[in-house]
Amino acid sequence: MPTDTPPASAATRMGDVDGDGDLDIFAADGYAQGSGVVGRLYVNNGQGAFEEAVGAIPNSIDGQDIDDVEFADVDRDFDLDLLVNAHSGGAGALWLNDGQGTFAAGGTLAPPGPGSQFHYNVTPCDVDGDGDLDLWVDNVGGNYTEQLQINDGDGNFTDETSSRVTGNAAGSDDNGVICADIDDDGDFDAVVIALGSPERLLQNDGAGSFTFVANAFPGPTNCSLWGEMGDLNGDDRLDLVTGQGECSSSDEVYLGNDQMPVDAKPPVIVAVRPMPSVEQGSVAAAQFAVSDRTVTDEGPRLARAYAVLDPAGAATEIPATFMGGDLFRAEVPAAALGTFTFRACAVDPAGNETCSTDQSYTVVEDTGEGGGGAGMGGASNAGGNGNGGANGPGGGSANGGGGGAIDDGGGSGDGCDCGLAKQTTRSPWAILSLIGTAIALRARRRRR
Repeated sequence: MPTDTPPASAATRMGDVDGDGDLDIFAADGYAQGSGVVGRLYVNNGQGAFEEAVGAIPNSIDGQDIDDVEFADVDRDFDLDLLVNAHSGGAGALWLNDGQGTFAAGGTLAPPGPGSQFHYNVTPCDVDGDGDLDLWVDNVGGNYTEQLQINDGDGNFTDETSSRVTGNAAGSDDNGVICADIDDDGDFDAVVIALGSPERLLQNDGAGSFTFVANAFPGPTNCSLWGEMGDLNGDDRLDLVTGQGECSSSDEVYLGNDQMPVDAKPPVIVAVRPMPSVEQGSVAAAQFAVSDRTVTDEGPRLARAYAVLDPAGAATEIPATFMGGDLFRAEVPAAALGTFTFRACAVDPAGNETCSTDQSYTVVEDTGEGGGGAGMGGASNAGGNGNGGANGPGGGSANGGGGGAIDDGGGSGDGCDCGLAKQTTRSPWAILSLIGTAIALRARRRRR
């Protein structure tokens, strides 16, 4: 790493911003107090050494003191955009990726609601099942409630909290929202991590409208600063760990009891990027988006993701690597000429497995003309960035080529018949009654 890393970094994320198959780093200069530096983007050279990409990110946000950042493909062009959360004073920023790892301000974020001040986390997840990522933001929905922003598919977000969220308590000074399918009905419910009240559950009706569920988590109030959900005891039910920091409470573990359904639904292959023709010998990358029962800072909690080459024949599995957000990448062969078929697949920790429908790509001769191959390309509909062939003199890199926009066949549901399951009648069982067990761990963080 370079030695001039941000001196007051409060948020860092890793993601493959330039589509070359390795993870890069964004570090926000969170509490620099007017240093003029929003953050720094460090690009991986493929060997685990990083260099700053000078000029690759804007240098201003709406607000101050960055305390959370998220890589997320908000416009579904199969590159990672960057959400920057300001602790106070504004909405932060949304920077769109051009596919080569250069970011520019784009899209729109809703402003904070009235009577709200400090906010800590932005959580992207698809709440309404339309294939694009919506946003939860803690404390900014007005009077210290959560704000729900709905994506139009192009990265433009509208505050629809008042029409979609019912019964959420105000004034508890929350610290984040976890997207998780608590009732295993195929949509994301919302778990609110609270400082001034017990954790809260907002249940999704399947169309993106939420209702508060009382007594989902036991008290007392315990100053939670953040939490993560996953299966801690191997019973295929979601459990919750919360971290404390502003009082003497220990960290807590909440175990899902037998009233919570086990994980019986497979992951969803949300979208598969259409692959253009690729030149023989170039890097051909199959890219796809995956959703599963819970969302984490490291993507959906999967056992593995992979591609299956020639699914009706040899069915060769090719491991996929995590790119960031909900995106995965598998390098498929481009040594022989011809048209090849593959499927994008994922397995969750409970063993539930799913694959997309058949996808295809064609390997053509390297003519020494045109743009690069099938790696992460430029912005949607953009071509290669050179006149020569892949890696040839004057040509674009093998990772060049245009990105696939939704209108080009890369949108939600393309190549996948496994959309989010919806439930028209709600189960009568109590949604969640979790048992809390204290862990003797303490963490402290000073609020600003």
